[in-house]
Parts: sequence; structure tokens; C-alpha cells
Amino acid sequence: TDLALRIQSGSHSDDARICFNGKYYINSKSSGRGFNVVVINPTTRKVVDTITFDIYGGQSAAMVKYINRVMPGYFLAIATADDAFFRISDAVKRTIEKLGSVTVHTFNFRTSWVFVGRKGTKGATLVEEIAHGIQYRPGGAKNIATCIPTDLDRKMTDVSFFCENHSEFEALCKKKSTFVRPGGRANQNKDNVKAAYKLPIAIIAGNRPFYLQRCIESLLQIPNIDPSLITVFIDGFVRTPVWLANLYGIRTIVFPKSVSTLKKALKLRKADQVTLHYRRSLGTLFDIYHNVSSMIILEDDLIVSPDFLNYFSQTLPLLKADNSILTISAWNSNGYKRTSHNNSLLYRSEYFPGMGWILTRKLWNELASKWPRCCQGVNWDDWLRLNPQRRGRDIIYPDVSRLYHIGIEGVNDEKFYKQHFENHYFNSAPNVKLLNINSLKKVEYDKEIEQILKVAIPIRYSYIRNNKKKNCNSNIIPNTSGRDYAIYFHQNSANDLRTGIELRNCFRLWNIGQIRGLYRGTFRFYSKGNHIIAIGSHSKFAHRFMPKKYVQSWLSESKIKVKKT
Repeated sequence: TDLALRIQSGSHSDDARICFNGKYYINSKSSGRGFNVVVINPTTRKVVDTITFDIYGGQSAAMVKYINRVMPGYFLAIATADDAFFRISDAVKRTIEKLGSVTVHTFNFRTSWVFVGRKGTKGATLVEEIAHGIQYRPGGAKNIATCIPTDLDRKMTDVSFFCENHSEFEALCKKKSTFVRPGGRANQNKDNVKAAYKLPIAIIAGNRPFYLQRCIESLLQIPNIDPSLITVFIDGFVRTPVWLANLYGIRTIVFPKSVSTLKKALKLRKADQVTLHYRRSLGTLFDIYHNVSSMIILEDDLIVSPDFLNYFSQTLPLLKADNSILTISAWNSNGYKRTSHNNSLLYRSEYFPGMGWILTRKLWNELASKWPRCCQGVNWDDWLRLNPQRRGRDIIYPDVSRLYHIGIEGVNDEKFYKQHFENHYFNSAPNVKLLNINSLKKVEYDKEIEQILKVAIPIRYSYIRNNKKKNCNSNIIPNTSGRDYAIYFHQNSANDLRTGIELRNCFRLWNIGQIRGLYRGTFRFYSKGNHIIAIGSHSKFAHRFMPKKYVQSWLSESKIKVKKT
């Protein structure tokens, strides 16, 4: 029942070869520039047609029309010769993707490509090899020599067949199903679909299939999610993540493995690779969805809360209403179990937390042309935090994260993971109604802080320290619950955050780099069930609400410190 195929692509117009069951149907005499196609009837096991489409010569529309007329269930073996992609249309790309290709959206000039797909397939065939052109040089010849089951598309979405080749997925293979069946939208009125449920979702992935599986399953557990809007972008042609996505009916796009030539530390080279992968993925998804104004971005080591899309649906209007908002994130870097409490509360911050967030087309158009190129050792998220990109705009994020980070593999190691991710508070409640959305616009948010400070109990954070005694203990916040406290810390200037960093570390918030969640010299969190606002003495809010005696107290402490030294 197998189809024996040998396929070869090449850099010259006569280089394509397609051999089926021992006979060459495309050879040096019949090969031509563009896509060389052999159509096979799997029932009769006979070739029904051979044809070449010269895309450079303007035959994109003819190729789309031809493939649309091919009988469902027929196989198409395709090999390129010379160039097939310089003038390729989006319609051709979409048509080839429907045959099961995962690389078609990555084609460039003189890409060398071989492929076997099936008309009407439900997912990727994985019978595909690609070598991208480099500038004006062609990609090297690619070859496939294999026997293909006539029920290939069924097998590629069958858990049992997957488990024959991937027994390491014990939980999946034991149940012999993907467990999660996407919530249907067939009976849902399109006019009533909430805003975020209409947005495409990009999962930025590498070769971490165990993480990817959990990420996809958490998304598909969201009621009424549309799986067709989810796209997994994989860095490097690794088959297991693609195959895994197939089992869930999720589209996959594979890019050539990103490479950094930076002669520095491995961590910086990894940063280069991730930054390049992000740029390709985000640009490609906006190219595919011409008419959308925004997308949701995830990474494969994140699982989402039940109200993930509901959270974005409630906050999305803020992006349109307030130009001073850069983006909306579902992640709180400081949202640990001990410092996060209220799943209906939102904050505003100058710090971009990354993770799961919304990217508008307007912002992408602004960033795309200056996105970091290889090879500078630049983390894309650190770059986005810089003033030339942020331009004074703020980020909206929740007190309780709508994401949980499961990734130990990758840029971070196990020690880093346990210290910064393992104990994060993750919302598990569905349909949470956010309470302070209307107060998140720039002017209104400042008023909200002022209203809290009018009733908050003030606390002065001392900065006396020595080698024997630390200025941090559990008694900073009284043993109360449900109260508002304003902790004021000393600053020599508005940019002096040294004592603020000490305060942050005291409460065991995210303790690397700048203060995360910072907003105009303040940052917010919870402690012992109490809402805390930490306020620098040079913040505009301190000028109005900080007790005047605190300045004299800090001055006295400063004199004591000088005498001791």
C-alpha cells in the first residue's frame, strides 16, 4: 500500500527529478524552472499527470487553478528547479500549505524544495525538505527517497501511530488520544464573538515538544476558542513538534534554523537566534492575516489560564482608546504566590514584561524596520524596553498572571527557573470580570493611585544597613489583611532607585535588573493579603502624600551612617 518515491530539487532548470515506483516522470529533459509536479492516484497507484509551473514567468494563477482541480485524496510530488519563489503569490502559498507544507511561508529567492502532499489533507505531511537561497546563491539540492503510506494524512493525525515513533510521551500514549477537543463555535453567533477570540495567536517555538504539547492543550481548553487561528512557528525543521501540532489540528510554519555568528558567550548567541525567530514569525503572521489589527503572542513554554482570551477581550479596547499604552500583557513578573492576590486587578507600568502579550499591526509597522539584526547579542524584549522603542508608552498587566511558565530548557536553567518562575501565582478561575479597566487610561490611573494614597497607611522604609543587621524583616507590614499600605523609600533624584531595589529584594519580588512593574517612581504588589504601593521620595505622588517628617528621618539616618564610616 506504500508509494515508492524519489524526489530531487536543484539550482538549474533541468535539475528536478521525480521517480515513482521505479520510473522517472520528471527528468533532465522534462524538468523546468519553477515547480515540477507529479500527481498520483493512490487507489490505482498510477501517475495521472505531470506538469511544470514557471512562477518567475508568471504562472502563479495557473498553478492555483490547477491544484484546485486535482481530485481530493490524490498525492502531489513536487520538486523545484532554478527559482520558484521570486514572484510567488500569496494564493500559491496558501494552496501549497493546504497540501500539508509547513515551510511554504518561508520560501525566498532560489530556495530548493522537495515535497509530497495530499489534496484535502488535515495537517502537515512532514515529507518535505528545504534549502533556502542565500542572497542570490541557490540553496543546495534536496532529496527525498521514501515509501509513503497511502493513508499518510490519517497516520499523521493518529495518536497511536505517533506513539509508535514517540513512546516518550507516556501520558499521551497511555490515553491514546489528545484528550482535549477544541470548544466548538458552530452554534455561536459571529456577532457575539468577543474581540480577542477573533485574533490570530502565534506560538513561538523551538524543539521542545513536551512544552509545546502543554501549551497547545491549555489553549484548546478555553471554551469557544478557534483552533484555526493558532499558528506554531518553529525554529529549525524538527519533525516531532510539527507532528505533535498535527495531532491537535494546529497549523505549523517552520523556518530554517536561526544561526548567530557572534563570537561571544553562548547565551548571547541564543539571544540572537530567538530575536531573529521572533522577527520572522511576527512578520509572517501579519502577512498571512492581512486584515487583522492585532495578534496574541505566546512562547511554547507557557500555559494559559481558562480566562486568557476573556482577559484580553476586556482589555483590548484600551489599546484603541489610549495612545499612551504600548501593549497589554498577561504576565506579572512580580506575581508570586506571596505577592499576588487580586485576579480582577490591573496595573500600569513602564516595564514591558514580555511573555503573553498583544502586538498591534500599528506597533509592528513601527518596529519591523529597526528590529535587531544578527548578530548583536540582543534580547528582543530588552530592546523593546528601550526608550527609542517604548517612547514613553506604558504596559497594562494583571496582578495575577494569566500565564504559567513551565520552561526549564532554553535560555534559562533549572536554578533560574526555580528562583523566578516556579512559585508564580496563576489564575485558575474562568470568566473573571476585571474591575478597574476604566481607570487604566493615563490620567485616570494617576487619579486611582492618588485615591489609594489618601487612605493608605504610610510606612517609611529606612535605609540603615550594616554587615550584621539587614533592614528587611517580616514586620515591615503589620499582620493585617485587606488594607492599603504606602511604603515610601528614599531617593536622591528621580532616577535613583537603589533603595527601591533594596525594598524590592526585601519583599522577594523579581530581583534581576531594573524594578519590574515600575510606574512613575512607584510599584505595586501584595503582602500578607494587603495591597502595597512602594513610592520613591522623588515621585510626583510622594510630593503630595508623603509625610514631611520622613525627609528629616532619612537625613538623620544619613548622618548616623556617615559617622559610622
